[in-house]
This record gives sequence, C-alpha cells and structure tokens, in this order.
Amino acid sequence: MSKILVIDDESSMRMLLAAALEDAGYEVIDTASGSAGIELAKEEKPDLVLCDVGLLDTSGYEVIKTLRALPKTCGIPLVLMTGLADLQGMREGMRLGADDYVPKPFDLPELIALIASRLRKAEQLRHEAEDKAKLLRSHISMLLPQELLSPLTGIIGLADILRDDSDRLQPNEAADIGRDIQASGERLHRHIRNFLIYSQLELLTIEPERLEAMRNTAPSQCHKVITEVAVRIADKHNRRFDLKLAVDACDIAISEQNFTKLSEELIDNAFKYSEPGKPVEVHSRITDGKVWLTVSDEGTGLPSEILASLRAPNQFERIFGEKQTMGLGLAIAVKLAEVHQGRAIIQSQPGTGTSILVELPLAAATPDETKRHAL
Repeated sequence: MSKILVIDDESSMRMLLAAALEDAGYEVIDTASGSAGIELAKEEKPDLVLCDVGLLDTSGYEVIKTLRALPKTCGIPLVLMTGLADLQGMREGMRLGADDYVPKPFDLPELIALIASRLRKAEQLRHEAEDKAKLLRSHISMLLPQELLSPLTGIIGLADILRDDSDRLQPNEAADIGRDIQASGERLHRHIRNFLIYSQLELLTIEPERLEAMRNTAPSQCHKVITEVAVRIADKHNRRFDLKLAVDACDIAISEQNFTKLSEELIDNAFKYSEPGKPVEVHSRITDGKVWLTVSDEGTGLPSEILASLRAPNQFERIFGEKQTMGLGLAIAVKLAEVHQGRAIIQSQPGTGTSILVELPLAAATPDETKRHAL
C-alpha cells in the first residue's frame, strides 16, 4: 500500500483528501505545518507528498527546496496544490522540483488519477534503477576475471620458473624475474583498484545518499594536490624537465583523495602518450565560481577506441566489453568530475596530442574566509 503525505493548513481540506485517498487504497499521513511535514517526510519516507503552497508557517516552495536537497527525500514525487493557479507560480514550483501542480478547487477523481500516474512513474524509475544495478553487478562478475587473467598468468608463470629452476638461475636472472613479478603484481593491483572505483562511481547514480555524502566531504587544495601529483608522475617517467606547471591556489569542492586520483589519471595519460622531450602542460584558471584544469601534451593522441568508449552512452559496457583497460583510468577521471557536479572535455587528434579540460566547482568560502577576504 502506497503512503501519501498531505501537508495543508486547512483541516477540512486534509480530512477531505484523507478520506478520498484512503477510499482509493492509500495510507495517509497528514499535517498542517510545512516544517512538521518535512520531518514526517524524513521519518516516514512516503511514496508521494501532496503539499499546499500557502502554508501558514512556510510556503510549499520552501518545503520543495528542503525535500529536494535532502538525500533521503530528494527522489519522492511531490505535487503542489494552490488556489492561485497563475503561470508564474506553476513555473516556480516546477523550477524547484515539483512533479506536478494542482489548482484549487480541483476534481477529486482527477487528483486521484494524477497521483496514481505519478506513483506509477516513480515505480518505473525505481525498476529502471534496479535493472541498471543488476546489469552493473553482472558486468562486474563476468568481466573482472578477464581483466585479471593476463597479469595473473604472468605472475604464475614466473613463479613456476623460480620454483622449478631456482638451482640453475643466476642471481641477476632471479632478480629480473622478481622485478617482472612485482611489475605484474602492480599491474594486477591497478586493474582491480580501477575496476572497483569505476564500479562504485557507476552505482552512485542510483544511491543519492552516498552521492550527497561524497559531495559534502572536505575540499582539496588545487595547487598542493596538482603540484605533488604532477612532480611525482613526471619523476616516475624520468621527465621532470618536460613538465610545465601553472596552477592557481584555490579550494575545490572535491575530496583530496578523489582529486588526487583524477589528477593522477589525467597527468599519467599525458606522459604515457607523449615522447620524452615533448612538453606536458598542466595549468588552471578560475571563472565564475569554477576552476578549469587543463592537461595537455604533444604526443600521439588517444587511440580512437578509447575516445569512442568515453563518449558512448554506456561507458561501462564499452570500456569493459571491448577490454579497453588502458582507457579505464581516464574514464574514472571523467566520472569523478561528473559526480562532483563538473564535466570533462577531451580534445585529441592522432599525431597532434591531447588536451583534457576538467571543470570543477570551487569550494564554498567559510565565514572566516569571507571575512578575511573583505578586510
């Protein structure tokens, strides 16, 4: 039985709606207060909220804004009621996230039909989200072993040599095998880690509470993170002199862990697809509350299959289905930008290099910071 929350400060209207909705087979909870309605929505998690615009303690618009901002209630269908059936009011309600708008006085059978329609749509969206989660889990269970097979085979084969031929190996040969095993193990670890990270990012699209929690973590320092990551990766490739840095000092609304991962993948790709002696440029600019991070190189350009997988509607299927593991790190960087309310633009041509622009929101200034800037 679906549960409907009715918020209306007219007791006669609440009684009328409760009787009609219960006759239609719904469970009804009601309140005369907008603030109490918000608390009921958080506690009871109704299947739909029916809210009057002209409440005494607050407006229905404020109720919408609050419910849409909370992870626990952001997906609940919400229908507004008002005696002021004006176009501007309807637009305001829809802009704030109302699913529908009912002018008073209304026809009860039509209202019941509208509620049934909204509940069916919400149920359909839930089923689609569940299907997506099942599909993703299916991909993970089927494709993960394939991605692990190559480095794991190398580790096992080399270990066999050490076991069976240890008495005939020279010390330098045994050391070479050890280094190869280590390299294969690191490759295996990277595959597993990236696979799980991307899978979790995909699942965030159907888990609003986790998505909101990720977005509300402590911000990261752009200059600090980029500088540390860029220097470390340049040193790994023995190309410190190819690195060109020009990064602003600012706080970005993304955790240091996630921003580090995003930066690592972008910068490592730039070095990976360019030759020693060719510059890798990392710079940023701040515009309208956003920071644009650009990583560019003059290398071979990204393979067309990687670009196709990144631009495909279903990135997960393309990246894993076509075994584009070398594009998985870049896909993670793109996805991290998207889940933090940013975006990524990739420009790449064979033989001319690649330029990746990532837009991320600046962190909101704290009261102390605002006061300091004003002095």
